Amino acid sequence: MPLIQLIKNKSAYILLLLGMVFLSGCGFCLHSGGSADSSSQDSLRDQEEFSLRNDPIWSDEESMKAMVLSDLHYTENADANPSLVPGIALAEEITDAIVAEVIDRHPDVLIMTGDNTDSGKEKDVHALVQKLQTIRDKGISIILTTGNHDFNHMNAEEFEEAYFGLLNPVDRDPDSLSYTAIVKDVVFLAMDDNSLYNGGHGEFSQKTIWWIGEMLEKYRTHPVIFLSHHNVIYGYGKDNSDSHLIQNPDLPELLTDGGVRLALTGHMHSQYITKRGGLWEILSGMPFSGEHLIGNLAVDEDKILYYAEPVDFEEYDSSIVEELDRLDRASADYISRIFSKVLDQKGVRGSGKSRVQGLLDRFFRYYGQGTLSEHRQELMDDPAYERMITLLWDSNYGPWIKEMIETTRYSSRKLEIPWQIQNQKTR
Repeated sequence: MPLIQLIKNKSAYILLLLGMVFLSGCGFCLHSGGSADSSSQDSLRDQEEFSLRNDPIWSDEESMKAMVLSDLHYTENADANPSLVPGIALAEEITDAIVAEVIDRHPDVLIMTGDNTDSGKEKDVHALVQKLQTIRDKGISIILTTGNHDFNHMNAEEFEEAYFGLLNPVDRDPDSLSYTAIVKDVVFLAMDDNSLYNGGHGEFSQKTIWWIGEMLEKYRTHPVIFLSHHNVIYGYGKDNSDSHLIQNPDLPELLTDGGVRLALTGHMHSQYITKRGGLWEILSGMPFSGEHLIGNLAVDEDKILYYAEPVDFEEYDSSIVEELDRLDRASADYISRIFSKVLDQKGVRGSGKSRVQGLLDRFFRYYGQGTLSEHRQELMDDPAYERMITLLWDSNYGPWIKEMIETTRYSSRKLEIPWQIQNQKTR
């Protein structure tokens, strides 16, 4: 994870262990308090999302509709530890609810951007493929990419044999498992960014970079959406943030010059939206943790619309709700106790500790909800803000929190991109 690169003391080591948790968007909010300003911001956000959800594009039969997720980490391991990722203890039940919701809503395609299983074990892969096949049997296309966890117990040939029967590739990259898929004239570049280092960091060979360029030229009159597991622009150019990025520094420019406006990625386990130049990136959250989100995407000749919302467990399997709520609360309590110990080690006591921990709680709640941009000023104006950053600075957690609060500009739950396809046809 990029947020913690330096382990300087025992407290830093504890925070390193929590890095995956917070990037998973766990509900760290037991002591959080709101404000009148934050309530009005939430109300405005709800109104905007209601308007977006009711746009005519969703009922237009000509527009392309997709549901989007990443980092499912499906497993049938009964001993999976739910302390950090609560929903992993209900992996089968949650996945079945997702499958039911996809079938019920019946988009044109389900998109999954890697880490489809937790380890690539044959039993887990076989079970997941069977579940995805039920979606295919209902006439819904599947597009998925590789992820680093998919190769813990599987090689590229086994991945292809297991998953490609679900897919409808149009073009194949001879040098990797990358391919194109086309749904209602929208071209998806579904990329295998593990082709050089299966199970490691993301990087494309030069041959695959050339293939991307060829595909962008071939489909220059089509809307093209880029899919990968590792990130394209999130944290781009920041120190100590390279491990999650695809290690091809010219990739963002290649995509932008080729007319790509949107990249769908994952890997970080939390919902986030960012932009660099003319390229937007949506990092899909992990369904087993945080707000348990799944994305909705629509594309027509004028625009791209996207919003993320929680999986409706109550509708599809109400038995999940009570147990998942218990697991979420237990995880939040576990994390809160660890942070309490970290502050104790820093000599912070009494009301000062409560204020710092309450601010941390609110930060991670907003981060997990995807509402950090709406609440950034509220957090920065808190009297405990500077002290919180200082206390955590030597673990490198403080710099990450400061960067997230002070540089996040966009909602992580909704996005609208104007898109004039006719302009692409003449360039």
